[in-house]
Amino acid sequence: MVRVFALALAACFYLQPGITFAQDAAKQLVGTWKLTSAPSKFDGGDTNEGFGPNPKGRLVLTSDGHFIVIITRADRAPAKNSDEKAALLDSMLAYSGKYTVDGDRIINRVDMSHTEIFKGALQVQTRFFSMEGDKLVLRTGLMASSFRPGQKVESILTWERER
Repeated sequence: MVRVFALALAACFYLQPGITFAQDAAKQLVGTWKLTSAPSKFDGGDTNEGFGPNPKGRLVLTSDGHFIVIITRADRAPAKNSDEKAALLDSMLAYSGKYTVDGDRIINRVDMSHTEIFKGALQVQTRFFSMEGDKLVLRTGLMASSFRPGQKVESILTWERER
């Protein structure tokens, strides 16, 4: 019985740092972040900046697990007709929902999006993150490209904490 208790106690001490790390990471992620770059790397080897060289974006992560993100090209102008309105929709990304943190992963459960593309299998999304000071890097991981059928892509979004 003493051995079982000692093993259980050792397991608690062994597992506690991982739990603490996830809790600390979640606390560090809370806040408002400004997008500084968002290149996408395709499995063919090329890189594309779908939102242009100076994308605009905001990511808000709350302490109670909600998120909202919006990303746009920097060179957008007000629309004057239906075609220009459609082009504005194609030059942005916006969605929101709830998030959880697991190690170096953020798991997003999307509840609404600008084009309703995040339904079904795309409703739950995993992003890998790293932080250095006030810099947050989110990677999508390699996934099927919606812009280039048959190719895979990984997007790397770099954010700076806003004060």
